[in-house]
Amino acid sequence: MNAVCFIVVVMFISCYGNKTNSQKGSYTLKLENANYEELRSMLWKIKGTGQGMREHEEKFSAFAASLTDPKTLGAGQIVKFNKVWTNINNDYHPSTGVYTAPIAGVYQFACTVMTPYSKTLRVFLWKNNTQTVAIYPGDSGHNMGTLNMILELKKGDKVYIRQGRGEKYIHSQSTSNFSMFSGYLIR
Repeated sequence: MNAVCFIVVVMFISCYGNKTNSQKGSYTLKLENANYEELRSMLWKIKGTGQGMREHEEKFSAFAASLTDPKTLGAGQIVKFNKVWTNINNDYHPSTGVYTAPIAGVYQFACTVMTPYSKTLRVFLWKNNTQTVAIYPGDSGHNMGTLNMILELKKGDKVYIRQGRGEKYIHSQSTSNFSMFSGYLIR
């Protein structure tokens, strides 16, 4: 969009910005066809038919969800962040805890989890069947851990938070929403 604005400004200056010699500071409305056609051609190359830009905007996807109650997770259990704050395009499914990419692109994901007092937790961000990064908040007091990850996804790829190893206690409260998961399409 910035490139389009730049070209429009350049086109305006090129087409209408020729100073006359007769009056100081005034401009003529002289149209230089060669410059205009060249800039118009560049604009169409950048913009194309506009379909690609509109398609991306129509498929924009973002979600944010939190966990409302503490849980003891089973081995390899997907965390179902059940309180949905935002779910543009409905690509996050709170009943399964899985986000499904609506289009190919680059996505950013974040997760913050809290442990109950003196309990442990280890969770991983998964892409389809591939484990990526982990959060291990520690084991003394209430601890929090956070992950941030940028992933390139294909249409239909699945992303979720899953319990790993023996650490299985996740804490949250409906009034505080300590544990959360979010993501959005960057481009």
